[in-house]
Amino acid sequence: MVCMALHQHFTVIAHRGDSSAAPENTLQAFDAAVQQGFCNFETDCQLTSDGAVLLVHDEQLGRVNDGQGAVAEHTLAQLEQLDAGSWFAASFAGARMPTLQQVLERYKGKAHIH
Repeated sequence: MVCMALHQHFTVIAHRGDSSAAPENTLQAFDAAVQQGFCNFETDCQLTSDGAVLLVHDEQLGRVNDGQGAVAEHTLAQLEQLDAGSWFAASFAGARMPTLQQVLERYKGKAHIH
């Protein structure tokens, strides 16, 4: 696999994973980015009410998942039940918002996370 990490002194970074191929900030989007040769991807984190670090851009739920209210008002267990894929395409129904720990473990040695 050719890594698209450096091109003319610029680092090429997949924004929220390959968010053109899969729902942003999901394992499916990060997997797609790695498969496309991106060695770097950017993500966003929010804290849950019980202190877990969840990968989701918005402080408020609802834009890219089927939740309501603030991320910070829900426990990780509650947020793990949300569908973060149906808004993108039916084939992604059931996609979940991963934790930072899950992403760090999954892509260790495969990608730099920003």
